[in-house]
Amino acid sequence: MYCEENENLALLMAPICELPSSRVYLFRNQAYRGRCVVAAGNHAEELYELSDEELQGFMQDVKRVCRAVAGTVHPEKINLGLYGDTCKHVHWHIVPKQKGGPDFGGVFQMQPQPQVLLSDAEFETLIEQIREKL
Repeated sequence: MYCEENENLALLMAPICELPSSRVYLFRNQAYRGRCVVAAGNHAEELYELSDEELQGFMQDVKRVCRAVAGTVHPEKINLGLYGDTCKHVHWHIVPKQKGGPDFGGVFQMQPQPQVLLSDAEFETLIEQIREKL
């Protein structure tokens, strides 16, 4: 999905930016405000398929995105998820959690309900706020 940037990707998320070793996207469903995906810039289906250099660069990007998201939405905790059962491209889910918010103290949901869809202006503002901190 991340290699092709097709219609399915556009329905789920929007690009924030490209970093040295990854591409960063913001989920349209903002049930977890600030939820992003950091997708490896080079194609790999498994983390161990990345070279040591690629992995180091990728993890630096993940850290950078976590810091930017934290500085934007001020979560109690950021959860990270690396699955890949259905999407064959290495990517981390960056999921900010708030006390009293969805699934705090538990595992985040891939498709949380009810959906929280921001207005176009709010969504673009959130993208810009995260991008500015990167």
